[in-house]
Amino acid sequence: MAAISSLGVGSGLDLGSLVSGLIEAERAPVANRLAAKEQDLTAELSAFGLLRSSLSQFQTSLGGLQSSTAFDAKSISLSNDGIFSASVENFADIGSYSVEVTAIAKAQSLASSAATAFTTVDDVIGNGILTIQFGTTTTEPYGFTPDPEQGPQAITVNAANGNNTLSGLRDYINDNDFDVQASIVNDGSGYRMVLTSERTGAQNSMELTVTGDADGNDNDNSGLSQFAFNAAAQTGMFQTVSAQDAALSINGLNITRDTNTVSGAINGVTLDLIKADGGNIVNVDVEENLSEVTASINGFVQAYNDLAENIDALTAYNPETESGSILIGDFTVRSISNQIRNTIFSSVSGLDGNIRSLVDIGITTSSSGKLDIDNTRLKDALTNNGAQVEALFSLQGSTTDPGVRYLAATPETLSGDYAVSVTSFLTQGTLTGTDPVTDLRVRNNSNNMTLQVDGFSTGNITLTNGNYPNEDALATEIETQINAAATLIANSVSVTVNYDVPSDRFVITSISSGVGSSVEITAIDPQVDNRYGLTVGSGVDGTDFIGSINGIPATAEGKVLTSGSGDSKGLSVEVFAGLTGNRGTVSVTRGLAGTLDSLLDRFLQVDGFIASRENNINARLEDIEDERFKLDGRISSLEARLIRQFAALDALVAQFNQTSSFLTQQLANLPKPNSIGSNS
Repeated sequence: MAAISSLGVGSGLDLGSLVSGLIEAERAPVANRLAAKEQDLTAELSAFGLLRSSLSQFQTSLGGLQSSTAFDAKSISLSNDGIFSASVENFADIGSYSVEVTAIAKAQSLASSAATAFTTVDDVIGNGILTIQFGTTTTEPYGFTPDPEQGPQAITVNAANGNNTLSGLRDYINDNDFDVQASIVNDGSGYRMVLTSERTGAQNSMELTVTGDADGNDNDNSGLSQFAFNAAAQTGMFQTVSAQDAALSINGLNITRDTNTVSGAINGVTLDLIKADGGNIVNVDVEENLSEVTASINGFVQAYNDLAENIDALTAYNPETESGSILIGDFTVRSISNQIRNTIFSSVSGLDGNIRSLVDIGITTSSSGKLDIDNTRLKDALTNNGAQVEALFSLQGSTTDPGVRYLAATPETLSGDYAVSVTSFLTQGTLTGTDPVTDLRVRNNSNNMTLQVDGFSTGNITLTNGNYPNEDALATEIETQINAAATLIANSVSVTVNYDVPSDRFVITSISSGVGSSVEITAIDPQVDNRYGLTVGSGVDGTDFIGSINGIPATAEGKVLTSGSGDSKGLSVEVFAGLTGNRGTVSVTRGLAGTLDSLLDRFLQVDGFIASRENNINARLEDIEDERFKLDGRISSLEARLIRQFAALDALVAQFNQTSSFLTQQLANLPKPNSIGSNS
């Protein structure tokens, strides 16, 4: 533009403004068209963003309806919440229960004797080993039965461990995991040690034993032995609180627990005991909790209405202004709306009973196209036909063969009936004796054999000579010697050996399962066959679990078959009993929530309907930027050309102006006629 500012200097004309005007006249129509197009596309992109958000919110509302969680919710009520509190799981059994709490669980506490109370918390208590054993304590007379599942815990008390003072021992116990809480109490007589079991229950009381006391006596009332509490030491520590189990009755059935948290007594219910109050009966009622599922269904209706309202706003036409919204007539929006409406207002296929559509539970369509809900009718449906309402919304599966159990399905699984077939079950390699057991004596001519288990040789194994009392004892000996083979141990291979009474034969079974599981005897002593019925030969090899769903080979793991393709993709069933061959069918109904969720996934996924439109709009916005770039180039070329042309014009006019000035000067210098006449 610097060149434009110098235009007209020679001619005196405003050529710069003239060039700028011509350039703007060339640029403005195209620039305005591109800006208007960009504004429309940006508005359209924002509209699809709003549609995406509305669809996502609607999909979120389906979450609580796709599983049985909301439908199986239970509530629990107590006639008195001062004796215990209660919580309930969804799988709890519905019913009424009478509960009486006669005792709460307590943890045992032991305190050192007042007669030997300490003057300060830093008094030295001596050296030795203090051993804590948990178990059951009885009194009058004292008795203690250790709990074999809780091993003893030894505390070495000495200056090196910093625990040979009263406070040092307290801190040492509390800083380490001895399942005991230590504290120091001054009751006026001096400082006393108090040890409390960290676990309640009669089987969690403590016996304290001292060994290696510095004074040579582990059971007197001085040195470390003043902390002993056992049959030989009853004067150092005293029981201040006895360990006790919780005791309660439920519908007249007596129950004990070692903790005040009682679970499993009522299926799905946990009671947290607060206090004992014998004779006071608390009524516990477990009922269906309809509030959660009702809220989920109402949330689904509201989310759909919000979606419908937003779609209406995006596609509306105003007859007064004769203008339409940004997405009016858009095929993508119309297709999405129609598919959702058709799904919602259709019956769910595969359902039996009286409830097959939203209308059957009181959800109808208003004149505006939104959903109205009759909560009275909904409550009646949930109360009297809860399972059918659940099937209306959530994924359900059922089988015709009692030996086949439906496990799960994925969003890829379509509703339908799918045949299940089993070719072979998962079995272990087994070798059964060929003859009955006739002799339980093991001698040098019947104590050696060699086997191959899962393809690994045991090498020669030798049974221990002797007269075995019964077949089971000899079976245990054979199993022990086989499993002691170094090759089997190195390869994590082993067997079980059992005596089958009906057939009077030994059975050797590989621990592994499937193809590759095998047992074979490759060599024996002369009398092994005669006495034990075991001879050289192979057993029956193991087999893999092989089956199909919907005629397509399924993936097998354990007893579970999972479909990997076709309409049944993602469907899993467990085959836990029965024969090979046809095992009936498994029926899958996705339910309204599952069907809508899959439909919305197709709309919202990265290559879905909306993403396709958004990508198209963004591509067109990029095209606008390209057109602007091209426009700038064209305008730059035009500007340069106009500047050249008007610069030439300016120079020509300047030349004309110079010529005009010269001629004017020359004409002015010519003699005037009157001047010539007067001279003559």
